[in-house]
Amino acid sequence: MLRVGERVAGEVAAAAAAAARVPVPRVLGQVEGAVLLELVPGRPAGELADPEHAAAAGRACGALHERLAGVAAPEELRKLPGRERNLLHLDLHPYNVLVDDAGEVTAVIDWTNAAAGNPQLDAARSWSILMLDPAAVARRADPGWVALTEAWLDAGRLREVAPAARAWACRFMLDDLAGRHDPAALQHVRGALRNLE
Repeated sequence: MLRVGERVAGEVAAAAAAAARVPVPRVLGQVEGAVLLELVPGRPAGELADPEHAAAAGRACGALHERLAGVAAPEELRKLPGRERNLLHLDLHPYNVLVDDAGEVTAVIDWTNAAAGNPQLDAARSWSILMLDPAAVARRADPGWVALTEAWLDAGRLREVAPAARAWACRFMLDDLAGRHDPAALQHVRGALRNLE
């Protein structure tokens, strides 16, 4: 898999730091602005249709938050407010986690948004994606999706994340999705933010 862009160096540094605790694709080659990553077996957890398999994957995905919580962020990553410098993925969702047929994680991919900060923010970001992202909301009637996300929320204890961190994640989502969605499609995110503030 080829990754290109101005943030590739930070993505590679973040994945290298995370590799001590979670599986990530190996770097096969690198030039300025581009990196070639190994093709990792598995498929995105979000593609799982069988509820039992999806729930197993959700539990494995939820456990990623604790596994990543103690990883120090590389110096070149942007720093979020606060004193902590833990590695944050900030886009940990069912299409950035690859799983095998048993539901075990084979790789965490797409470290483009990685930053340094409090692990609560990473958990809150995943909570917001699983609960509020319009694409996730549209899949609420899908039994596999429900099993995956409920198991992820429970295993990662994402519903227990501090309200201030979840409010931050709502603001992050509103900024992130503003150019891709009509304001009306994000009204529920603004409502969640009001409830958390």
